[in-house]
Amino acid sequence: MSEYLSNNSREDIGRRILELRKYFRMTQKDLCEGICTQAYISKIENGSLAIAADILFMIAERFGIDINYFYDSTYNLRADYSLDVEILSRELVQLDEYEELEELIKREEKTPLMQNDKFRQFILWHKSLYLRYLYKDYEQSLKLLNEALDLFQTSQKVKSEREVQILLNKGNLYVDIDDYDNAIKIYLELLEAIKHIPTLTNKNLEIMIYVNLARTYTLIGQFKKSAELAEKGIFLNRKNHSMYGLGNLFFILARSHEEMQNFEEALENYRHSKYVLILTGNEKLAPKVQVKIDEINQFT
Repeated sequence: MSEYLSNNSREDIGRRILELRKYFRMTQKDLCEGICTQAYISKIENGSLAIAADILFMIAERFGIDINYFYDSTYNLRADYSLDVEILSRELVQLDEYEELEELIKREEKTPLMQNDKFRQFILWHKSLYLRYLYKDYEQSLKLLNEALDLFQTSQKVKSEREVQILLNKGNLYVDIDDYDNAIKIYLELLEAIKHIPTLTNKNLEIMIYVNLARTYTLIGQFKKSAELAEKGIFLNRKNHSMYGLGNLFFILARSHEEMQNFEEALENYRHSKYVLILTGNEKLAPKVQVKIDEINQFT
């Protein structure tokens, strides 16, 4: 392989880097950190500069994709298709459309792409989701998550971002079956693991862990601990200029203060929770929060 790619391919590669960066919601600064300068990435994306092969390799690693995605046109077609499947699957999960997710996954299980470990891993992971939510088949769902995790090549100490996401689902499944100890163990491991991921493509991933860990401590009655974790999650939202899970975090914080009979703090945070839920389009949950507000106002 030559040190630099030919002029014929540089525009196509630049376009693909730009598309992937936008898909993963990464800034140029996020992508180039520790690899090259932001100006270099900018020139690559607009096709005015041929990228060095070693830089391309590091960029492919940061995206979590095979470097052949940029070279092989046949591979490109397969990768584009699998990326489309991933995007659609994620959208269906966000919308709680698990019936449609089941149809999609069953269809994709029959394709030759299942021979690719990354694609197979994604399918196993999302099959576990619809089995969990539609059929409450926790045993099979857990088995599929473990199969997906076995396909990783990472070490015990260093985990990839996708591995963290799958393990987070595993922790959530343990909560569903009331195995709180295993859930907490996973969440705590993930908070440590996430520190060693150089650049997160999903800036809300750490917040997700705090939401679920705080909620689990609430379920086992450790309200002081759950309040501390909820506050950390709220701080992260402010730091990241995000509102992800913020309504839930305020609710967990309020519930914890209510259980500790700190009614003034509870009332304040229930109000914050209701406001954020309405602001972020979760109007269905707002009336439940209002019930808690009314209860505290009535008895204090």
